[in-house]
Amino acid sequence: MSQYDYTTLTGKFESYLSSHQPYGSPDTLYEPIRYINELGGKRIRPVLLLMAYNLWHDDITPALPAALAVEYFHNFSLMHDDIMDEAPTRRGKQTVHTYFGRNNAILSGDAMLIRCFDLLLEAGKQKGAAVDLCSLMCKAALEICEGQQMDMDFESLASPTESEYLEMIRKKTACLLGTSLQMGAILAGADHQDAKALYDFGEKIGLGFQVQDDYLDVFGDANLTGKQKGGDILRGKKNFIYVHTCNTLSPQEQKEFVQSYINAASEQDADPVLELYVKQNVGSYIEKVQAAYVEKGLADLGDLQMEGTMPLKNLAISLMSRHY
Repeated sequence: MSQYDYTTLTGKFESYLSSHQPYGSPDTLYEPIRYINELGGKRIRPVLLLMAYNLWHDDITPALPAALAVEYFHNFSLMHDDIMDEAPTRRGKQTVHTYFGRNNAILSGDAMLIRCFDLLLEAGKQKGAAVDLCSLMCKAALEICEGQQMDMDFESLASPTESEYLEMIRKKTACLLGTSLQMGAILAGADHQDAKALYDFGEKIGLGFQVQDDYLDVFGDANLTGKQKGGDILRGKKNFIYVHTCNTLSPQEQKEFVQSYINAASEQDADPVLELYVKQNVGSYIEKVQAAYVEKGLADLGDLQMEGTMPLKNLAISLMSRHY
């Protein structure tokens, strides 16, 4: 069995994505889709699907349409998230809605969602798994909507609890990583137990990934992350660092911290928040949380009891040590 690593599968997926960019009439509907597809990114979700499929099959070609479906769904969700967050940049470039207009971004995002299910039907028909793939995608899509609503609901609170926040990112982010792996396994003909083990692995890694992403949003190098440094602070968005810090303060300290956070309108205004984060040693706490999720995720992966999982283990470890 030929096991491809993350880099190799990313290259294969990028070639497929490039050769399957959408065109049509009116092309004003499809140009924003091509734009966000070309912004780059790590392609984690489609590559996870391919890695899962590759555990059972050398030739990953039949899984490429499903991988593209996952990327379409992910990019669709990013387009709509950016609109709701009023984010000016994505991966170092203008967001779709700032470049093409809000209405164009909404409609093109809708087209991506439709195309996602079309691609899943195409992939599933080849393997007799169309219903299962679409069902899994529907379940994940609804959970992502629930997670997004939770995120918006948190805006009216001083702070959710850490467990509430982690449940939100489990739904909003982690479930799609797990579902990508699960769909790859189902498409490959794996049994339910193995597919579920891969889902559990992906969900744990997704939680660790998002916790780290929240940290990088605040402390990461903007030239590497492609995001505005401290963007969550400047938008008043309550990320994991905010939630952890807020829940460790006394009532008076919490009141002062929340007010500082609300008042941060520029990078200079954000300095008191950053100083408090450093004082609270949030970096070490993030590392501790990440390490726990990686350990649990690798234990789930061990439940597969099959060879060929090393590329997935290596990916999990590398994701947790990234700096962008």
